[in-house]
Amino acid sequence: MIARAPWLVLPVMLLLSGGCSRTEHWIPDTAPSAPPALYQPFASAAGLPEQLLDRRPYRLNVGDVLEIIYQVKNVVTGEPYELKIEDVIKVRFPYQEKLDQELTVAGDGNIRCLLVGRMRGAGLTAGELEEHLKRSYSRYLRDPELTVVVEAANVKIEELKKAITTAPRGQSRLIPIKPDGTIDLPYVGEVPVAGGTVHQAKLLLDELYVENDLPEVEVTVQILHLAPRKIYVMGEVLRPGVIESSSPMTLMQAIIRAGGPNVRAEKSKILLVRREFLPLPQAVVFDMAGLLSGWKATPDGRMPDGSRFRYDMYLADGDIVYVPPTLLAEATDWIDQVFTKGIRSVMPYSGNVGINFGYQIHNAETAVKSRTIGPPNIRTQIGP
Repeated sequence: MIARAPWLVLPVMLLLSGGCSRTEHWIPDTAPSAPPALYQPFASAAGLPEQLLDRRPYRLNVGDVLEIIYQVKNVVTGEPYELKIEDVIKVRFPYQEKLDQELTVAGDGNIRCLLVGRMRGAGLTAGELEEHLKRSYSRYLRDPELTVVVEAANVKIEELKKAITTAPRGQSRLIPIKPDGTIDLPYVGEVPVAGGTVHQAKLLLDELYVENDLPEVEVTVQILHLAPRKIYVMGEVLRPGVIESSSPMTLMQAIIRAGGPNVRAEKSKILLVRREFLPLPQAVVFDMAGLLSGWKATPDGRMPDGSRFRYDMYLADGDIVYVPPTLLAEATDWIDQVFTKGIRSVMPYSGNVGINFGYQIHNAETAVKSRTIGPPNIRTQIGP
């Protein structure tokens, strides 16, 4: 067959090679079409709040309990050790022992020596500090000889180990995220972590410990307890109130958790208000009725249209959902307040009396117009 139709060989090979490439590296031919906008009479230009299309990394929330695990990196390098704050050194004078002294690198990175006074120590190696001291003591001694010995190095790390080590958990600490979104840790103080991911919190802590002269310290952050999200649902639902959930929840799922809309609910104008500590809260009108009528006509018949449910946005902590009543329900409430609980409670009347009196008035007007004599009681009331 190939010999008879050689012109078919090249197209077939191209199709086969194209199919193989699409198996592992699939690229859509066209971008997906945008869904039709839902009916939003009060927020047509505002747009929807941020939606969860893919499952994003978890964002740390107020009330989450974190475990911070500390590791100390003991890496052997060819570089000489540089003095750090709180390191202890000894300065030895082999020929002037009375000048021997033990010094601690202060918080400003300096040391105070006999005769020469304050001198920079942090960031210098033992050899560099020796040269500096020899030049300074040469003003008082002829050809001074001295040796700098590091007596205690990485003192801050040892103190950190003592501060964080506990019998049940070892070198780790349990830290709850405070209402202001921060946690408190030794040597770095308050660290804002709420709103970020676990990985971002780890990178931030590692960076802060490097800035605080503890580059050997590396932390691991993990979540031990998730604070539940609180969603507030009110209006025309069967069970209004606060919904708590530790897993992502959409707006429709929250309404279902609240018992679903009742017979008075206007399902096409559900209001969602999102604050998230924003100076200007976000708000959007959600058309639940439009989603529930998500059908489309196809050559095979009427089929469900799942693309509409992309508008069912995921809720954030503290979101407020309000399901309003229909216009008929509002009118019924107005009639009940004005007539049933208002006028009727002050001036009781009977429906039968009102109808009979109206009928008598109609007969009286007809009698006057036709100049006939009506009932005596009616004629007395409306005419001479």
